[in-house]
Amino acid sequence: MLKSALNASIRNDVGSKACHRIRSHGHIPGVIYGHDVHNKTVELDKREMDAIVRNYGTNVLLDLGIDQDHATVMIKDVQRHPVTNEIMHIDFQEVSYSKEIHATIPILLKGKDKVESKEGIVQQQLRELHISCLPQHIPERIELDISILTPGHPLRVADVEFAGELSILNDPGEIIASLARTEKVIDDPGEGESEDLLDRLMKTQ
Repeated sequence: MLKSALNASIRNDVGSKACHRIRSHGHIPGVIYGHDVHNKTVELDKREMDAIVRNYGTNVLLDLGIDQDHATVMIKDVQRHPVTNEIMHIDFQEVSYSKEIHATIPILLKGKDKVESKEGIVQQQLRELHISCLPQHIPERIELDISILTPGHPLRVADVEFAGELSILNDPGEIIASLARTEKVIDDPGEGESEDLLDRLMKTQ
């Protein structure tokens, strides 16, 4: 799990008007919550937050400086503008290194080029895994080798041996990826018959 640092300030004004004013000043409104802490409404520098999401994604532990205090947090939800895709609001979860949390981790398939051909193509049905573990053990992504995938034998969650510190919350029977045969394109027989008939007519003339 990657780690980065970010500063935030407590905000006392809440509501849509207050959030609009915060964004107009180049900041992003957010909230921090946790099991043993009261929710805190904060605002963050937009450029700093954009850079962290762009460079690390959302699976990142953050050392969040809140005025004179510090907290270790994870990004739990990012709300974006439907047109511009700009970050409009962000939720953080305060975490403890001694307590397990739930996380969603992207799956990266490796070895697709070794099994795909004119006769088969890889279909990825599961693109994320839901896991539970200590924050310091959360991986950036889970890489799976599918170079031995064969038609009719899909890769399921139960087929993968994950790191011992990870608890997988997905159904073991869920299919991660499969190799599907591509159907051959068959020419329209009617078209061929028409061409043969035309050839025979030409020869009789």
